[in-house]
Amino acid sequence: MTDPTTVATRHPWHWAAALAVQNRRTLVIVGGAVLLAAGGVWFTLSARTRREAFASRALRDAQQAIGAGNAPLAASDLARLVQNYGGTAAAGEGALLLAQIRLDQSEVEQAIGGLREFLDGRPDNHFGAAAHALLGTALEQAGRPAEAARAYEEASALWPYEYLRAQSLLEAGRAFRLAGDTTRAVAAYRSVLDQYAETPSLLEAQLRLGELRPSRVGG
Repeated sequence: MTDPTTVATRHPWHWAAALAVQNRRTLVIVGGAVLLAAGGVWFTLSARTRREAFASRALRDAQQAIGAGNAPLAASDLARLVQNYGGTAAAGEGALLLAQIRLDQSEVEQAIGGLREFLDGRPDNHFGAAAHALLGTALEQAGRPAEAARAYEEASALWPYEYLRAQSLLEAGRAFRLAGDTTRAVAAYRSVLDQYAETPSLLEAQLRLGELRPSRVGG
């Protein structure tokens, strides 16, 4: 390719023409790259939208099976939903619904395993909080209150609303008490008093704390 600066020393108009050609080629290349990038973004967004739509449809099918009283079919549909559309909002809701069905069917260990696998995928906080809370329930049903208490504490840390954080701490306190860990039970109830005094959980926290340490009620 001829160097425009060399051409300029002989024919200024030739230099201007060569520079225009180079600039035009550059603009075409840059423009093409922009179009490709835009097309890639559109394709990604479109694919994500379609995936969310398919997941939502699968969730509705499972909910209809539940409404019809067919829990086994619903559980099967939800398991496929979670496996095929992980990361979507519908799959997050489906994972929680599947765990609840398993608990209702006394399939406690399957519920625990499914919830832990779901949490390993690091879901958004609102799904993570609900999953930890449900995991706490499942662990209590399995007779593992100390593990349940820790799950409730995890839920409390993730909930976006204070009243839910306080409620999870109450559940943690109860589970620690069942596990014989009075010190941590007291700490959970104290956290409600110290951090969430404006929530409806305050009175119960005072009551439970009073049962454990009468001399420190409200203090």
